[in-house]
Amino acid sequence: MKTCQATGRFHFSKTVIKFMPNKLSAIVYAMMALSYSVMGILIMLYPESAFSERFLPNYRWSYYLGILLVIYGVYRAWRAYTKYKDDEDDDEDYEYYDGKKG
Repeated sequence: MKTCQATGRFHFSKTVIKFMPNKLSAIVYAMMALSYSVMGILIMLYPESAFSERFLPNYRWSYYLGILLVIYGVYRAWRAYTKYKDDEDDDEDYEYYDGKKG
């Protein structure tokens, strides 16, 4: 970490700035995928809950909504995994300013 002479603020190197948001976004994507899957499972386990009685036409719809949420959660988890793997692969392929491979 270096401080700027003009502003006195801390500056990070480019690799840290590039790496931290990708890692953080992968964690957020994974947590969202987990939350969708858990919501789907809970809706299927409790089909006659207050939520189902209030917002769905009958209790069978809670199973359909639960299955849909679990499938969407698995899809989001797969996308988070592929994004994380792609970001790891991108970090390994870098070039120096003179054009040499790293």
